[in-house]
Amino acid sequence: MGFNCYKFNEIRYNKIGDFIREVELVNFENFDETVLTKVRDVTQPLLDKYNRMFGEEYLKEFKLVVDTIRKKREKYLYEVIGTLRTSRGFFRTKEIGWEIIDIVEKVIDELERMITEKKEKIKSKRKRPANA
Repeated sequence: MGFNCYKFNEIRYNKIGDFIREVELVNFENFDETVLTKVRDVTQPLLDKYNRMFGEEYLKEFKLVVDTIRKKREKYLYEVIGTLRTSRGFFRTKEIGWEIIDIVEKVIDELERMITEKKEKIKSKRKRPANA
């Protein structure tokens, strides 16, 4: 079984020469353009925040993978896995639910929490005295 990808934003290069796809959506081909636009609108602030916190050169890959777990009448139970690969770490989270936009929002919120924790951890290491 192959994966179908939908990519938005152009492929570009970061400052150290690695190319990144700002967002790669895997298995989103069954969703209409309205849903894809909403997903982009939800994910873009996370990328902007990461760039402000760490710098664009650290961002390597951002991917959302959706999988249909079960169908109940006309509704589907979805699983969304969000992966953010950076030079500062690898962030991954998974959410399950019935409404795709709500699940994506939860994944983005969790990734944002993880990134903020990482930033605070880096900050606290910098503040330690040299002789401690």
